[in-house]
Amino acid sequence: MKLHFRYRVILSVCFTKLSVLMYRKYGIFIFFCSLVIVALLLAACNTKTSDASPTLKTPPSTLSPVAAGVQRLIVLPDDGPDAVLELIDGAQKSIRFKIYLLTYYDARAALIRAANRGVDVRVLIEKELTGGGASNAESYQILQEGGVHVKWAPKTFRLVHEKSLVIDDLQAMIATYNFTNSSFSRNREYAVITTQPDVVADVATIFDADWSGEGILLDKKTPLVVSPENSRQRLLQLIDGANASLWLEQSTLLDDEIVERLLTAVNRGVAVRFIGPNRGDDDVAYENLQKLADAGADVGRLGTPYVHAKVILSDDSLAFVGSENMTFSSLNLNRELGIVTKDKAIVDRLRDSIIQDWKHVKQVTSTVVLSTPEGVLDWEEAELHVGQVVTVEGKIVRGYDSGKVTLLNFDQDYHNTLTVVIFPSLYDQFPQPPARYFDGHTVRVTGEVKLYEGAPEIVIESASQIEMLDAPSRASASADVSTRAGPGIDTSKLDAENGADGISWQKAGDYLGQEVAVKGEVVRTYNSGKVTFLNFDQSWKGKFSVVIFASDYPKFPESPDGFYLNKTIVVTGTVKEYKGAPEIIVDNPGQIQIVEGDGTSRDLVTPAEHGGVVAWQDAAAYVGQTITVEGRIVQSKDIGSMTFLDFSKQKNSFVAIVWADDYDKFSQPPARLYANKKVWITGEIVLYKGKPEIIIRDPRQVEVFD
Repeated sequence: MKLHFRYRVILSVCFTKLSVLMYRKYGIFIFFCSLVIVALLLAACNTKTSDASPTLKTPPSTLSPVAAGVQRLIVLPDDGPDAVLELIDGAQKSIRFKIYLLTYYDARAALIRAANRGVDVRVLIEKELTGGGASNAESYQILQEGGVHVKWAPKTFRLVHEKSLVIDDLQAMIATYNFTNSSFSRNREYAVITTQPDVVADVATIFDADWSGEGILLDKKTPLVVSPENSRQRLLQLIDGANASLWLEQSTLLDDEIVERLLTAVNRGVAVRFIGPNRGDDDVAYENLQKLADAGADVGRLGTPYVHAKVILSDDSLAFVGSENMTFSSLNLNRELGIVTKDKAIVDRLRDSIIQDWKHVKQVTSTVVLSTPEGVLDWEEAELHVGQVVTVEGKIVRGYDSGKVTLLNFDQDYHNTLTVVIFPSLYDQFPQPPARYFDGHTVRVTGEVKLYEGAPEIVIESASQIEMLDAPSRASASADVSTRAGPGIDTSKLDAENGADGISWQKAGDYLGQEVAVKGEVVRTYNSGKVTFLNFDQSWKGKFSVVIFASDYPKFPESPDGFYLNKTIVVTGTVKEYKGAPEIIVDNPGQIQIVEGDGTSRDLVTPAEHGGVVAWQDAAAYVGQTITVEGRIVQSKDIGSMTFLDFSKQKNSFVAIVWADDYDKFSQPPARLYANKKVWITGEIVLYKGKPEIIIRDPRQVEVFD
């Protein structure tokens, strides 16, 4: 029988305590007899049976569901080194640290501090680095002289490439990164921090086995992915099990079997996305990346940050994070460690990070020449022709101008359906701003269908690519009612009913496609977080609504759902139909007037009425008001869930905040985009824990001056 290491320790402690009690009660002779019994029992526990492996320790792991709050994801370089250094500095009893490359001064210093305060620090480090081991030799000597127990990794493996840390047998870190300056400051890296007891115990047991030069046996249910024992099998299972999507952010792609399984996934309809580092023409993995792109996968190469990550996200529900590269050596010859988790917080943050990185990749384009379909397609067919030049036709139901780009959509579900994209350099080729000009009209668009964040789009590079098939009802700049109604429309009914205050909301459905003023009392509002609905009847389904999208909230002095509730308003705009009900989309507070009790109306207060631009130091004097604040961003920090734009390094001073949900509206990560820039920021001043701040929900709220 060979008893597990942890159980031998527990047995030893128990019998030692028993021996002390025997000594106190019966004297020294009985005490020594007890010690002999302890030694014999422990020896028996180590006896090997004839059919047992002489070098195996067996982790007792079983894969149990991940409990809430026991795992979290570190994202580098966003989070910086503090989270990891705090783990080391917080150790009270023991540290097990296994690493391929260690040159980071602060990490070495933290390990030595821990040893000096009595923590049992053991470091297992690779000696034979690819390209030479001088850096690790220096770290080995520094740690050893500092009182740390350090060993060279066993030669059982080609390389010990694992990056793991176990603190006090209570926390474990499983990472993609080495402990170097570039890892914490320039690389895209990830790590899972877990307190799940069986996982922590397994990582510790693997360390102990490698420390003593023994082997391991893995439970089939373990969430750990370990080379050379099970990495290939587990990663192939993860790839083969994907049904809808498979996203990989990897430092390389050289394993033939992995490539074949990814191609198979593409062929069975899985949306495969691969992000790797941009190594230029010297990338030995480029041939495999091109194979994926030719098969229909989204493949991109990222310049900054440098991709050293090794992660997979399957079906937006299962995540792998580890040290395993997609190479034969990594999967079959090295010591590597990773973990598969379904923890929602980890999955969500990993997905958001990959989405952000994809926005900045240089995409690998397919070399396959596709035939162009003949004739005009319905816009809904565009997604079937990615990579092809097609002509599509449909009605634009939503036009949105962010200030940096115009998006024309054929469906209100614009996140998942075809979008026509027009950049400002082309605006002067149209008689009006494109968002307004094409909104509500049937168009025919010709261009190459591409994917952006999984949705099809056609980018317009010339006005000749888009043709309006119905006459514009707003071609004239005249504001009289007959012109707004459009050519060929009998306006006598509109003239009679419109009057000075507008038509009744109940009659709005009679004026589809026309620009009118509609009057009524708002008796119900609903804010979904993405859109606000103003309703004029409690039984709102199938009846007229006013629609305000979240991207336009900052233009209003208060949240529209609360501001307009129980008020009588006159709203001006084009009446459209959505799912059988009439609506007007409002993208500017100037479209809405509030009718006072005496029948007069007033416009919404605008920022200009608060005296123009104020210095950031004076922002606290305008709490509850929408103003424009002026200053220079002296510090910007992205913590993953939000970005802080600080105008001073002093606490409790004014700050602007951008939530992670809005990052995709900006051309670059906000922390980078606005760093050290002089800006005007417009929005409502609110207090959070006594500190004034503005929430930036749209880049149009910010004007940069340098």
